[in-house]
Amino acid sequence: MSEEIITLDSLKNTENIEKSVSFEVEDDKEETHLDYKKRLNKKVSEFTDEEKSTYNKLAGKNKRKVDKEEEVNKKSEEEEKLNEEQKNNMYNQLFVLKQKFPDNTSDIHIDKEMSLKILKEKKSLILQIITTKNSENVVFETLLLVARTGERGLDSFGVQHLNGYANNLMDSKDDIIPILKEMVDLGDIDTSMMTPNLRLMIIMSSCAVRTIQENSDKKNSQSVVDSLDMDSHA
Repeated sequence: MSEEIITLDSLKNTENIEKSVSFEVEDDKEETHLDYKKRLNKKVSEFTDEEKSTYNKLAGKNKRKVDKEEEVNKKSEEEEKLNEEQKNNMYNQLFVLKQKFPDNTSDIHIDKEMSLKILKEKKSLILQIITTKNSENVVFETLLLVARTGERGLDSFGVQHLNGYANNLMDSKDDIIPILKEMVDLGDIDTSMMTPNLRLMIIMSSCAVRTIQENSDKKNSQSVVDSLDMDSHA
């Protein structure tokens, strides 16, 4: 029987196309050690040295392939588990933020089924809203920090002309806050860098300076009292 020649016209026939594809797939299929044993149709104990060598090479190649697939699957499972843990942590963080700062965040929908990327975007949006909403108070705390630091700096040089400036600013807080809020809303004050960490640092620094000043005032007052007692006993 003569070998069938596949021509361009014959390829138009669906049956011939299927035969051609089937032939290519079988031809590209890698032979395993089991396929090799089946093709030889005899027991391994009956293999020649050359056949055993080929069989062992194919068996080793198959084992390496299986080990690699298992390693890839294990790594994929670990990454999926880690991603799931990160998703849960991120969702819990967002849930707490929405509970603590319900104003302007109640309309932001979060769901445990959301991807980690989307949850991170939600967190960024919520933090931006929280920062913007409280930014005027942070700016005010910054002004107090600068004022108190200035007072302490001048006082160390014996200049007391600004003593009480921070207290006067605090007394005017109700008048200053609306102005600061308007400046923030108009973009005159950039609040993009006011992360929660920075806000906390500013407030804690302001409290630290105020505490130093209060303790210093107590010490000075006690010195005056001690001096008067000494004068009275003289």
